[in-house]
Amino acid sequence: MAKPEKSDRKQVAANHKDTSQILVCSDCTREQAKLTGELAARYDNVIGCRFSQLAALTAQTQDSALVISWARADAELRMLVDHADSQRWPLVVLLRQLEHQDIDRLPAPNGYVLLPADSATALSVWVERACQVRDSQSQMENALATLNRRLEDRRLVEQAKGLLMKHQGLDEAEAYRLLREAAMHNSQSLGQIAKNLLLSLNRL
Repeated sequence: MAKPEKSDRKQVAANHKDTSQILVCSDCTREQAKLTGELAARYDNVIGCRFSQLAALTAQTQDSALVISWARADAELRMLVDHADSQRWPLVVLLRQLEHQDIDRLPAPNGYVLLPADSATALSVWVERACQVRDSQSQMENALATLNRRLEDRRLVEQAKGLLMKHQGLDEAEAYRLLREAAMHNSQSLGQIAKNLLLSLNRL
């Protein structure tokens, strides 16, 4: 098959804008060479590495996707999966011996793609799918963090209103207006103003 034009390969890589390189790690040298060659036909920056080299490569870049080919689920593979998750890397795991009990030995595949090594689908398709999975997970985590932050801000505001009502003799609307005016004057969020007030009164 003819190698795609460079512009086509750049477009494939651009589908996940944060990925600057693809790392290929395998416990089999021949398998690593094969996968690296396949991906090099579609991506500009593909690097084969051993298990022991991954930490050093991590220090060089934070924007990678990781493709792992492993004989079966074991402690080293779990460490690789956990590492990719800690880096928020898109991850494809190819298992050459994929059995039901092997799946249970790995973290739940919420942020990566797990499939048998003999999949007939082009590996680049699974890399793009892994990028989508990781992006989707990041969006859900960000949405959850935002929701938790809003709930915490609301809790702090309610506490601060209660203190103002108790110590300043204000009603609820007046206490809220005072907090809001302070937030606008100091260019801070309502939650931060409430937190500052509670801290100053040692109520947190």
